[in-house]
Amino acid sequence: MLQRLKDWLALTAAEQKVLLFLATAFVIGVGIRLYQETVPSPQEFDYRTADSTFKALSSKLDDHPDGHGRQDTARLVNLNTASKEQLIKLPGIGETTAERIILYREDVGKFEAPEDLKKIKGISKKKYDQLKSLITVQ
Repeated sequence: MLQRLKDWLALTAAEQKVLLFLATAFVIGVGIRLYQETVPSPQEFDYRTADSTFKALSSKLDDHPDGHGRQDTARLVNLNTASKEQLIKLPGIGETTAERIILYREDVGKFEAPEDLKKIKGISKKKYDQLKSLITVQ
């Protein structure tokens, strides 16, 4: 019967190879499709609840003008009275910068505003922006 089919189609050897390749590709494709239908798809995570929680928490922070929530004034570092150790605990303030702040206080006098901190060598605008919610002058 196979011989009769070959005779009826009258395919050359190259045509037979192409036909065999196409049939094999078709069978593999159908097999992959069937496999995908039987394997469950990965569970999709619903981000809506996490997003709403994040939004609710961040809106509490946005209620405060500086965006950091209500800052307890007891936690703020007073630039006019802070010790070297207290200044070093501030982010981006090392031993040398803390000494410069104390020298500024001794030489120039009290800080009139938190922005005066930018007059200290080593305090850039970027570093000041990180510190402004953590410092006070009284």
